[in-house]
Order: sequence, then structure tokens, then C-alpha cells
Amino acid sequence: MRRLYQFTTVWWLLFAIIACTQLGLPVAVTFDEKLTAATSTVTALRDSTTSLLDAKKISSDDAQHIQDQLRNARAGLDIARGMGKVDPASANAKLTAVHTALMALQSYLDSKAAAVR
Repeated sequence: MRRLYQFTTVWWLLFAIIACTQLGLPVAVTFDEKLTAATSTVTALRDSTTSLLDAKKISSDDAQHIQDQLRNARAGLDIARGMGKVDPASANAKLTAVHTALMALQSYLDSKAAAVR
């Protein structure tokens, strides 16, 4: 029963993320909004990773690798935040790079959540 609950939780989280995008809810425009959105994405992906691990959709090694990548993404966001006032163009480039990595991780987790065993 617990596994079903965790699986359902992952699906609702992914559904909410996709639905918010498709419903045309406000999109992050400013640097600070994008930074906040990316930080929230890191948190959501950490939660999804834990749920997928608990549901045995991913291995512990895979979960550790994902968590390492999320730690790197968080460090990149911290760097971008620090650069934001000094070099906005570089800060935006860093933020874009981290966002791209987060979207790749999200796609990977989506594929694992959808996989039928």
C-alpha cells in the first residue's frame, strides 16, 4: 500500500508541474523569479527521486547519482545568485545552463516514473 501511495504522489507532483505550465500560469521572467523557480525545481526533483527510490523505480546508485547532480545544480544556482549583481549576463547564462540540466533530470525521472515493471 505504501508503494502505491508513493507512486501516486510522484504522479501528482509531475502532473502539477506539467499542468501549471500548460495552463499558462505566470512564467518566471526576472532573474530572481527564474532563480526561485529553479530552486523549487531542485526541491521537487529531490522529492521525486526519494519517492521513486522508495517505490523501487530507480536503484540506490541511480538515486545517489541524481542527488549528486541536484547538489551540483544547487551549487550552480548559488554561483548564479552571487554573480547576479556583478555580471548579470554571465549569471543568466549560468542560470540557463542549470535550468537545462534540471529539465534533463526531470525528463529522466518522468521516464522512470512512467516505466512499468
